[in-house]
Amino acid sequence: MGFRGFGRSVSAFIGLLFITVAALAQVPVSQHVVLIIDENHSYSEVLANMPWTVSQGNLDGYASNYKSDNGGSLLDYLWLASGSCESSANCTLPSGTHNFNCNGNDCYYSGTDTSDPITDNNIFRSLNNAGISWKVYAQSYAAAGGTPTTPDNNNGTDYYRRHNGATWYSDILSNVDGSANNIVDLSQFWTDLANNNLPRFMIIVPDGNNDAHDCPVGMDSCNESQQLGAADSFLEDTLSPLLSTPDFLPGGTGVIFLTFDECGDGTDAGCSAEVYTGVFGPQVTPNTVSSVPYKHENTLRTIYDSLGLTDYPGAAATAADMSDFFTSPGTAPLVTVSSPANGAALSSPVSVQASAFPTSGHTITGWQVYVDGVDMYSGGPVASIAPSLSLKSGKHTVVVRAWDSSGAYASQTLSLTITSLEPTITVATPANKADIGSPVNIQASASPTPGHSISGWWIYIDSMGAYDAGAVDSINTNVAMSVGPHTVIVRAWDTSGAFSSQTLTLTISAKPAVAVSVPAIGSNVISPINVKASATPSSGHKMTSWKIYLDDGKVVYTGGAVKSINTNITASSGTHTLKIRAWDSSGASGDQIFNVQVNTVAVNVSNPANDVTATSPVNISATAASANAITGWEVYIDSVSAFAQDNGNSINANLVMSPGTHSVVVRAWDSTGAYGSQTISVSIP
Repeated sequence: MGFRGFGRSVSAFIGLLFITVAALAQVPVSQHVVLIIDENHSYSEVLANMPWTVSQGNLDGYASNYKSDNGGSLLDYLWLASGSCESSANCTLPSGTHNFNCNGNDCYYSGTDTSDPITDNNIFRSLNNAGISWKVYAQSYAAAGGTPTTPDNNNGTDYYRRHNGATWYSDILSNVDGSANNIVDLSQFWTDLANNNLPRFMIIVPDGNNDAHDCPVGMDSCNESQQLGAADSFLEDTLSPLLSTPDFLPGGTGVIFLTFDECGDGTDAGCSAEVYTGVFGPQVTPNTVSSVPYKHENTLRTIYDSLGLTDYPGAAATAADMSDFFTSPGTAPLVTVSSPANGAALSSPVSVQASAFPTSGHTITGWQVYVDGVDMYSGGPVASIAPSLSLKSGKHTVVVRAWDSSGAYASQTLSLTITSLEPTITVATPANKADIGSPVNIQASASPTPGHSISGWWIYIDSMGAYDAGAVDSINTNVAMSVGPHTVIVRAWDTSGAFSSQTLTLTISAKPAVAVSVPAIGSNVISPINVKASATPSSGHKMTSWKIYLDDGKVVYTGGAVKSINTNITASSGTHTLKIRAWDSSGASGDQIFNVQVNTVAVNVSNPANDVTATSPVNISATAASANAITGWEVYIDSVSAFAQDNGNSINANLVMSPGTHSVVVRAWDSTGAYGSQTISVSIP
C-alpha cells in the first residue's frame, strides 16, 4: 500500500531499465554461423523426446516462448531465408516482399508444375553481395538428383526440396555468382570439416528420416518418440564434432541456431505454434532460457547480425534480434578501409589503404587481401597497409582482412568496378562480315569512362567520314555504301577526350536493304510481337515480297510487293530469333536478324543505358507493356526498394544513389499479378 503512489514512476523505471539493458545487449559477430531446421513437432514434444538437444540447450540456451509463423513446411523455411511466407494467401506480406504463389509444399504457377522463382531479397543474395562464403549441406541431395529443382522424394530418397528453402530463390535457380553450386550433399560437410574449410554460413538439412518428418531408416511405421529420437541422434552425431572445433570452444565465435518449422504435421492447430529453438555456442550466456516472444524472422535477424549484414529482408528489417542469448558483443580486431570507397568505379592499378586496430591486449599479426576469392596480397604485423593491385576490367569483390594475436580476425568487403581508360562501344547491327544491301542500318551505343559523358560520334567508310553525331549515348542511322567490300569504323568520344571504336568488315551486294524500326533489337516484348520494317530495293528494281521467320526457320508471315510491313507475330515466352527477309525484282533478298525476349509483362528502360556512369539523382525512365492493365511499379537499388508507383504504362523518377556501382531493377506488375523486369548497372562517381 505504501508504494501505491509510486506505481507509475516504478513502472516507468522498470520499463526504462529493460530498454537500457536491451539497448546495451548486442549480437556478437561470428566467424561461423549454422542453421538447422527440424520438422513438425511442438516445444513440449521436443522436451520429452530429444535428450541430447535439450541437454545442449540447457547448457547454452533455448527459447521458451518461440512460435512458428505458418503451418506448412516451406512457408517457414522461407521466413528463415527472406523474412516472408512469399504468399498473400498465407500471410500478410511484409514490406518489400511479394506474392510468389507459395504454400507449404511449393511455389508453383497456379495449375502448373512450373516454379515461380522468388526474386525478393534473401540471405543468399545478401551473402553473395557481401562476399561471404556459404553452403547448404543437404542429406541425400546427391542420391535424389543433386540439382536445385530436384523434387521431393526423388529416386526413392527421403530428400525434400520443400525443406531446402534455398532452392526456391531466383538467385539459386539462375545460378547468380555460382549460387547453385553452394548447395551440396551432406557428405561434403564432413570433407570441409576435416579440411578446416567450412564456409562462414551453413544450413544443414537433414533428410526426412532424420529431421522428425518421417520414420527412422528401416522403419515403415513409428511413434513420436522414435521420430524425435532419430532426429536427436542425427543432431548429436553431426553437431558434436562441430562443437569440438576451435571456433565453437571457449574463446571462439561460432553459433548454431536449431529450430523447428512448425509444431504440427502441416499445421499449427492444436499446439499454438510453439516450437523448440536452441542457440548454441561459446558466446551464448550459459544456461540462458529466454521467455521473450520470438518467431522465425527474429532468428533471421539474429543470423544477419551474427554475420555483420544489414540489408535485412522482409520482416527481419523490423524484428528484434535475439541479443538476450549473448554475453557480450565478442572480440575481434577492427578493420577500416580509407580508400577506395565501396562500390567505386575506377581504373587499374588500385591502391588499397587500410588500417587495423587489435582487440584489447593484443597486436595485429597479419593481413590478407583477396580478389574474387584469390589471395592477391599478404602483409605482416603492421597497423596499416597500402598495396597496389592490378585488376582486370569488370566487377570484383575485394576482401581486406587482418588478424591479431588472439587468433581472431576481421574483414572489410568492397565491391569495385574496374574500367578501361576509354569509353566502350557496342554495335547492335550490322554484324561483322555481314553481306547486306545499301543503305546500311547502323545501330550502336556507348558507355563513357567514369565521371564523363559521351561527347560525339563518327562513322568512317573506308577511312572517309560518312556520318557524325553529338552528345548522345546511342545512334541509329542509315549509311549509303557502294557495291563491294568496305571497312566501317564506328567511333565514340567522351568528355575526357578518349575514344573507342568498333571496326566492321562488310560486303555490300546488289540486294534489298532491310531496316526494322519495331521492335528494338534485343528488347523485351509481349506476344503478339509487333514488327515494323522497311526495305530499299537494289538499283533499278522494286520490292516483290516479304517473309518473317521465327527461330528454326518457321515462316510466320508472308507479304507482297510493298516497301514496308506492319504485322503481329505470335510467340511463346522466352528468347526468340526473328529473321525479316525481303526480295526485289532482281530475285535477290536482304535480311535483318535479331533477338527479342518475350515476356508476359515487357519492361524496357529507356534511361539510363546499362553500364553507364551518371550523376545523382539518376533519372530512371521506363515503359511497360502487357495484354492486361499495368497496376504497379517498383524500382530496386541493390535489392532495396527505392521507388513505387501505382498504375501507368511508364515511369519517370529521379532517384538518389550513393557513390559506387549499383544494380538497378525496374519491375512492373499487371492486373493478373504477373510481372516483368529489366536490370541495369549504374555507376556514380
